[in-house]
Amino acid sequence: MAASVGFLIVFSWLASRFGYPDVLDLPAAEVLPRLLSLGGAGRAVWAVYALLPLLLIPAAAGAVGALKRVDGRSDAAVRIGLLLQVFAALCMTLGLARWSTAQWSLATSWQLADAAQRVGLAAMFDVLNVFLGNGIGEFVGELTLYGSFLAFAIALHHNGAKKVAALGAVTALAGWIGMFRNITPSVQLAADVTNVLLPLFLIVFGISLLRGKAS
Repeated sequence: MAASVGFLIVFSWLASRFGYPDVLDLPAAEVLPRLLSLGGAGRAVWAVYALLPLLLIPAAAGAVGALKRVDGRSDAAVRIGLLLQVFAALCMTLGLARWSTAQWSLATSWQLADAAQRVGLAAMFDVLNVFLGNGIGEFVGELTLYGSFLAFAIALHHNGAKKVAALGAVTALAGWIGMFRNITPSVQLAADVTNVLLPLFLIVFGISLLRGKAS
């Protein structure tokens, strides 16, 4: 629940101040000066954004405890969900951390660089976005994150929480479709829907566990 609220706050701030995520489609010559113009506060927001996925690790561990059977054991789906969510959190943090570290360094260098140097900086900017951003942070991170949602949805269904399970399964399906948005724009609608379903599922999942209705 904390991760969901934090995600909404930080995402909204970056959307209004940085034009995120549409700004990711722009070249380095436009993005790097805009990134640096955010100042220290903007760099801190990016750092917080990178750390938010790590909240999913203790959240998943708590879900494992809450979904244990009466004999104290956990279903295989729950254990798989935990492993996938830990891996997803690490991948997403790695991808997002580039903005307050490597990309920020490139933005600082961009100010004093000549035309030839900026070609190299722009190439590095693109490589970081493709490898750390699109590849690890988004594709691998989202692949495993939504896999964990499906695993937890299976466990929820076994525990009788069918409505929450259905929401988790729909979120996972929409997320898996939407993660191909960097390959084809035809799935952008699924990505937009996922941006709503993701925090909604986490909040509903958290509330259901707190109220004891998922066990």
